[in-house]
Amino acid sequence: MAVSAYTLEDYQRLCAMIAKGVTALEVNGEKVTFRSLAEMTAIRTEMEGALGLARRARVSHPAYRKG
Repeated sequence: MAVSAYTLEDYQRLCAMIAKGVTALEVNGEKVTFRSLAEMTAIRTEMEGALGLARRARVSHPAYRKG
């Protein structure tokens, strides 16, 4: 099993930033600035995959009846 460069704490922090609309933060003296919300959501999706949190696509099977 591969070791992820992301932690659950990183993921939760990014989700909180997206919810607040914040595009820059400083953690342990390191400043991180994202270019856009689209970049942040793309990284969130990457993190979900790396951490095994990927959302499964919802499958719908429509049914039709004569009537």
